[in-house]
Amino acid sequence: MRIWGYVLLSLGALLLILFLMAQLGGAHAGILPFLISVFLIGMGWNFVKSGRAIVQMQVPPGEHAEPATAEMPLFPEIAMVVARQSARDWRRVLYIAGGFIVVFAVIGVLLDIFDTTPGEGTAMLGAFGGIGVLTAVIIAGISWVVMRVPVKRDLRAAHYLRTTGPVQVVAIPFSTGATLRLADRAFLMNGAAVIRALGSINQGTVDYSARGHVILAAWDSQGRKVYGAPGYAVELGA
Repeated sequence: MRIWGYVLLSLGALLLILFLMAQLGGAHAGILPFLISVFLIGMGWNFVKSGRAIVQMQVPPGEHAEPATAEMPLFPEIAMVVARQSARDWRRVLYIAGGFIVVFAVIGVLLDIFDTTPGEGTAMLGAFGGIGVLTAVIIAGISWVVMRVPVKRDLRAAHYLRTTGPVQVVAIPFSTGATLRLADRAFLMNGAAVIRALGSINQGTVDYSARGHVILAAWDSQGRKVYGAPGYAVELGA
């Protein structure tokens, strides 16, 4: 989770430096590239700040909280639900990566149109197009490593996890994702339905895969189900 934050912080800072160098070199980049850099830095800081478990931050040094997470047997039908949910999340990542290519390509095209210095606009178009492709590759590559690979391990595992205790959803600014903070861990999650459902409770139980963090179900503190992935039929007392 927090690795995403450090990656985005580094990427935003690198782009900011490149844009500043281009501006000092006489290029007329405008304000939009700087806004994108600041956005990436801000999002990275959000990930770093919110990527800690709730109890981890509340327990005084030297003391230990009771385990909040239990292992649940991963039956084949549950593994199929994890696989379907993971495939949906991967498609969303590809859309986001493609969006970055489009955004940077548009910036390059606008600079090419409005920059009157001979040859400079074309160079900026190529540079921003390359930055867009690089950003998309970084996003897709990291997502593959931190999402797809862990889910493949989840599907070979014997268990998934059930955590009971405090629940907090931290929205990621200017995105459709959020950070889910539980008693003893924190991780990214996607999907408007699950974010809305878990955002409606502050105590409860959440079922999810151990490494890929695919959300399967959630119940409030009274045992009422507030979210269930399609095909997931396990109940709280199981």
